[in-house]
Amino acid sequence: MIQRKQTLFLLLAAVLALVCFFVRLTWLDVLQIVSAALSSTTIFLYKKRILQARLCLVGIVVIFAWYVGLAVTESEISTIDCLPMVNAILLQMARKGITDDEKLVRSMDRIR
Repeated sequence: MIQRKQTLFLLLAAVLALVCFFVRLTWLDVLQIVSAALSSTTIFLYKKRILQARLCLVGIVVIFAWYVGLAVTESEISTIDCLPMVNAILLQMARKGITDDEKLVRSMDRIR
């Protein structure tokens, strides 16, 4: 559903991961493609909110694995290397929205 704010966060995260991939183009940036693919597939799992939240968390872990790989392989970090952190923040915001939706649905089920 495109009207959910977390869908917009996930879409921005996928686009940002692709931008990061095309700007740097190293072997390590395969993790950026994985992050973009996770964000893109998570958008279409809106009926499975718990799985969506877990995939957001996996995407965040992939981004931090990218940072660990970057620290191991390169000595200098450029300004473009900050974009994946923005991607991780967007994924966390999407995850927060998804968990809020899940809490709302569970509270409505309790009322019935």
